[in-house]
Amino acid sequence: MKIYISILSLFLCITVTAQTTSIPDQNFEQHLINEGIDSDGVINGEVLTSDIASVLSLDLNQVSDLTGLEDFTALESLTIEKDGFGSWVWPPDIEIDLTANINLINVEIFSFEGTKTLNVSGLVNLENLTIAEVRDDAITMFIEELDLSTNPNIKNVEIGYLDTLREINLQNGNNINTTEMLINVVHYVDWPICIKVDDATAAINNNAPYNTWTMYGVIPNFYDQGECTLAIENENKIELALYPNPVQNEFQIESLDELQSISVFSITGKKVAHFGSQRTYDISQLPTGVYFAQIKSTSGKSMRRVVKK
Repeated sequence: MKIYISILSLFLCITVTAQTTSIPDQNFEQHLINEGIDSDGVINGEVLTSDIASVLSLDLNQVSDLTGLEDFTALESLTIEKDGFGSWVWPPDIEIDLTANINLINVEIFSFEGTKTLNVSGLVNLENLTIAEVRDDAITMFIEELDLSTNPNIKNVEIGYLDTLREINLQNGNNINTTEMLINVVHYVDWPICIKVDDATAAINNNAPYNTWTMYGVIPNFYDQGECTLAIENENKIELALYPNPVQNEFQIESLDELQSISVFSITGKKVAHFGSQRTYDISQLPTGVYFAQIKSTSGKSMRRVVKK
C-alpha cells in the first residue's frame, strides 16, 4: 500500500507541474509583464504557457530574440518593430519563423535588423502582411522574396522601402477567388517586382480576377513558371558606371540619367555618407571595407557594391 501511495503521489506531482515557455529576451518578457500577461510579474526568462495560450494580439518593440513566440498559438495579430543598431552582425541571416502561429491574420514587421527571410508557410488565415523600413538613414532588412504560396487568403501586401525585394510568390491556387487583392509598394519611384501568380497570361492581359487587383507603386512582372528576369532588367533602367572600384579616396558615376543623390551605407546598414549630384564622391574618411552606394536619379534608383581600399 505504501508503494502504491508513493507512486500515486509522484504521478500527481508530475501532472500538476506547470508547463513554461522560455522567453530569453528581457524586453519581450517585460512587455508581457506590462500587459498583465506574465502572471508572476518577474523577469526570470520564462512565462507560464497557460498565460499566453489565449493571447490574440501582440505588439513587440525593441525585441531582438523572438524565442517563445512559437507558443502563442492563438495569436491573430502580430506587430514587430526594432529600429536600433548593433544587435546583429553581417551577413544578415535572421529568419522570422511564424509557422507555429497558425491563427495569424495580420502581420506587421518594421525594421527588424538583419532579417533575411520571413517564413509564413501554412498560415491559411493570413490576410494582411506589412513589411517596411521605418528609418531613412539605414538599410536593416534584406528580404529578397516573399513566399505567400501557402497563404490562400492573403489580400493585402504592403511593402515600404525594402530595396532588396525582388519577388512576391502569390501562386497559391486561390487567385481565381481573390478579387480584392491590394499590393502597395511605397518607394521613391515605381518599383519593379516579379509576381508569381496562378495564371500569368490572364494577369498580363488584365483579365479576371487580376483586373480587380489594385497595385500602387509597383511595376508588376507576372509569371507562373520558370524564372523571372524582367524585374532585374527593369530595375537596371538606370544605366550607370561607378569607377574606380575598388576605391582609394574618390569615385565617379557616369550616367545618361540626371542623378539626384548618392547615399553610402555600411554593411550593417548604417548610412555613412550622403551626396548630391556632383562630379566626384569622396569617401576617403571611411575605413577600409565593403559598402553599398544607393544612387537615385530622376527615373529610378539602383544599388552598387563599393569596395574601399
